[in-house]
Order: sequence, then structure tokens, then C-alpha cells
Amino acid sequence: MPQLQTQPVFQAPLHARLDLHGYVGDRIKNNIQQWLLPAPQANPAMLQMMRDRDRAPRRDLVPWAGEFAGKYLTSAVMALRMTHDPELLKVVTQFVADLVATQVPDGYLGPAPEHERLTGKTLAGDWLWDIWGHYHCMLGLLFWHQDTGDVAALECCKRIADMLCRRFLDSGQKVGEACAEEMNMSISHGLCLLHEATGELRYLQLARAIEKEWETPPAGDYVRTALDGVPFYQSPKPRWESLHDIQAIAELYWISGDDKYKQAYEHIWWSIVQGDRHDTGGFSSGEAAVGNPYDPRAIETCCTVAWIALSIDMLRLTGNAIVADEIELSTFNGILGAQHPSGRWCTYNTPMDGVRKASAHEIVFQSREGAPELNCCSVNGPRGLGMISEWAVMGIDNGLCLNYFGPGEITATLASGNRITLIQNTRYPVDGLIDIKLRVSFAEQFTLKLRIPSWSEDTQLAINSEEVFGVVKGQYYTINRQWREGDEIRLWLDMTPHVWVGEQDAAGKVAFYHGPLLLTYDRQFNEYDPFDVPTLTAFQIRQMQPITSEGDQASWVMFNVACEGTSDLLLCDFASAGYAGTPYRSWLPAAGFRPTAFTRNLPVWCAPLDI
Repeated sequence: MPQLQTQPVFQAPLHARLDLHGYVGDRIKNNIQQWLLPAPQANPAMLQMMRDRDRAPRRDLVPWAGEFAGKYLTSAVMALRMTHDPELLKVVTQFVADLVATQVPDGYLGPAPEHERLTGKTLAGDWLWDIWGHYHCMLGLLFWHQDTGDVAALECCKRIADMLCRRFLDSGQKVGEACAEEMNMSISHGLCLLHEATGELRYLQLARAIEKEWETPPAGDYVRTALDGVPFYQSPKPRWESLHDIQAIAELYWISGDDKYKQAYEHIWWSIVQGDRHDTGGFSSGEAAVGNPYDPRAIETCCTVAWIALSIDMLRLTGNAIVADEIELSTFNGILGAQHPSGRWCTYNTPMDGVRKASAHEIVFQSREGAPELNCCSVNGPRGLGMISEWAVMGIDNGLCLNYFGPGEITATLASGNRITLIQNTRYPVDGLIDIKLRVSFAEQFTLKLRIPSWSEDTQLAINSEEVFGVVKGQYYTINRQWREGDEIRLWLDMTPHVWVGEQDAAGKVAFYHGPLLLTYDRQFNEYDPFDVPTLTAFQIRQMQPITSEGDQASWVMFNVACEGTSDLLLCDFASAGYAGTPYRSWLPAAGFRPTAFTRNLPVWCAPLDI
């Protein structure tokens, strides 16, 4: 493996295991039982379309059909990283073997007939995102190899990359000639990862060649525009697929140590936070960045998944606690809201205000014979939950960084071999009291960083019942000490409501938050219809009371807002809103609030209630 010139600030932990309980734990189990386990058998064309590539009559496929197997595999591997579920392991082991077996000897791993492969178009003139499909298959196979050591999976990736090098590096042909630039050029990310895994210089050379192609219209020109201060939405290719190209920029920084890549990456990430991350934590408006977080167009599930992947790399790049806040926001709202609580289906669009529709209905045009449930979001949405494995706990020099709060146990191994288990006894994010107990293989001095959320105004912290000071919101609190079996940490996060005051399409409205949870009106819990929701004040929100929801209408959290002279208003968490097909609203009419200016020190959604 090549030596990276610059190491990430935060690393993936070694041999981590997450046993999460409560609402999130139940959702993870449902995701596995109701989707990841049955999906291959219920949709056999996910792989059969590749076996049928040169058969007549040819299958009628969407241009991105080659992505389905890779996106499913990536989602499944990340779920395995958390749970080590034996039944899922058996299913994925067979799926990988079957996927690798469909590869053509020359390295091709897609559904297109021989005369159309890697050309960008079918003979009929339709678009073909063939290299994009290979990127997602490569990503899933690389993750699988990392976790299992499966040599066949790595060799499959190498054959893909060797084929692409012959086609585009040796021949002088350009990847951009296959069109769909932001999609097909995302292979640069996979090539960088494969170079890091194998040390093969040719893979990096092709990634560099694609980087150079970015500068040729109509490609994305991601690095130069970012260094010139251009916000992402004004760049040549602001569609969501570009986020996977941009992930290559972070890898190029770690490989080369060239600071321009870090500067470009950070600029792109912050410009998306400012202009295109919605109150739900979701990304995109109509599948692209538009520079308006209030834009009511579709917030596609795939886009939010890509945004979290980009943000995880941003966290690895910078070690900035605010980035972890953003990941939590997107996961607890946008991702959990995009999948039905049963785990059975995902949305295509998870709007800020609207209704939840199954992707199998809203984008049913993607379904085909043998694959009735397959579409871009159904296979990709579950990855959002699986990615908790990538940010919940992260490795640092001589220690760990804890980003995820919630009931359960998180175990990771230090470089010394010390197996550390962090046991959280908490109802977070229902309330802010978090008790953490440590189990260690042996007493050792190491560093533990605790994320202090940007919205927690008055945080309190105690170690073994001794209060500690110097805790700052939006930063990590670093504890370096000799840790022993049974050491305890008590963290009190301030759950006072906070707000995001809307502008543009959301003018006169406010998004209210309880910790990381976006509070939402849902018609099924209220006597008010959507357009009759009363105008709220800071006083009402400050006085709202938690209540318990039970039975079919159970939600993660529920609050009663007293409304003088009328029926009270009930607000639930965004993840639970609309699951029964009822209309909901996250932007609520409000009076007496003024917007806050964007700053990198305090996200706008974390503004105190008294603004």
C-alpha cells in the first residue's frame, strides 16, 4: 500500500462494532430484516441483467441500471459493519460471489451489450451511465474487501480499473467522451481508493487524467472554481452526482499532500451548507445545488446519502465538530425520514413540507421485470443508516472520538490492542442526559474526544462524578487520562429549543428543533389541517411540553404546544412525520423572529430561541 503524504485527522476505528438500541437501533434492524435481506431474492434482475447483457431480446434498462448491484452492496456492507448480523453476512457473501461471477474476463461489470460498453450511449442514442455503474460496484466491493479480506472482490476491482486504464489511459480516449460527465467521472474516487489499497500507480494516473478533464467544458472544473471562490451551485456541474467526484479531491489531498485540494474541498462543503442543505439535513433541490436552502423542489434520497458521504470525508479532513453536527442532523432527519419506519421502502423525495411517497411509486419508471422494487433510491437509501458505522466513533492518534450519542454500546480497538467499549445509558435525543460507562481490556492512558453540539448552550460534564469545566459548544472536549474499567462520564446537553428562521420561500416561517430533531406538524396528530396551523411565538415554543405517543401513532418525540383559544398543536420529530401518508409541515408559521446571518462558527439551524 502507498504511504499517504497526509493522514486524515480522524480515521475509521479498527474493528468497530455498534450495538445501537432505542429508536435508531430498531430502525437499523428493520432496515436489515425488511429490505437488505429480502432484496436480492425479491429482485433477481439486480444481477440477472448483467448475465443477460449479450442475450436477445435485450433488456430495456434505465441508463444507470448498472449502479443497482453496487449501491445495494455498499448499503449491506455498512449495515454489516455495525451489526455483524450472521444472516445478512450469509446473504452478502453469496451476493458478492454471484456479482463477481458476472464479470467479463476483460474486466467489464455492467449490463450493456459488448458494442455499447463504456461508450456513453446505446445504439438507439439513449444515455448510458456505464462507468458510473462500475464506480458503485467498485465501491461496494472495496468496502467488502476491507472488512473481510476477500481477495476475489479486490481482484474484481483491479480488473475493472485495468480495463478502464486500457480504454482511457493507453488509447488517448477521454472519459468525458462517454458523456454524463459528473456521473462517469466519479470513477476517479474509486480509482483513488483502489490505488490506496493496492499501490498500483496506473490507477492514480487515470484519476489524475480525469482530474485534468474536469477543466474541459462541459465537465465540472471542481478544483479551479472552488479555489476561485465560486459556490458549488454556480459551478459547471452542480448536480448531486458530482459529490462523488468531489470525494476524489479529498483522496488526492491525502495522497499528494497538496493543500489546494483541502482548500477546494472545504470551500465546496461550506458552500453547500450555506446554500443547499435544507432544514431536514437533506441536500439538493430538483437533484442539484441551486443556492437556496428553502427551494421546495424534490430532495432526492440519493442526494442526501451522497451529502453525508461527502461530510464524513470532511470530518476526516478537518476534525471539525460542526461537521459531525451536520451529519447527525442529516441522519436523524433526512435519512430516517426517507425510509419508512418498517424498513420496507424508501422515498425518492423527502420534502420539507408535503407527503412521503414510496420511491417504487414515485419513480416507478425505473422498475423492470425481475426487479419490481429497484430504483436508484431503494438500493441507496439504506446506506444512509449504514454510514453511522463511519462516523459514530472515529480513530485519532492514541484514542477515540465519540460523535454518536444514543442508547447502546460502541466498541473499537486502539492501536495498542486495547478493546474499548463505550456503553451509553440514555434516552437521547428524547432528552439530553447521557451516561457513558467504559469497559477496557486493560488500564491505559488514551485520549477520548466528546462532541459538544453547536446547539447545546449550557453543557455540563462530569467524569467519575467530578464536574469538569471548559466545555465549548461546537467543539470537541478532549479528555486525556488513564482510563480504567468502570470509569463513568455524565454529559448533560442543553435541549432548550432552537430555531432556523426562514427566508425566501420560507419567509414568515420558522423551523424548530429539539436537539438534533426537526419538529414537525403532521395532520394525523392534529385537528388542524395543513394550511390552518396557527402562528407560533417563541414563548409558545419555550413552554411546549413533551408527551408520550403510543400505538400505531407512536413517534420518536412528541410535544404539545399550547395555543390560546384554540386546540393545542402537536409536533413530532421529522423522521416520524408523514409515515401514514398524511401531509406534514416542517416550516411553521411564526411571528417575532428575525433571520440570522450564515457563519461557519454556528450553523443557522442552531440559533437560540430568543433571536
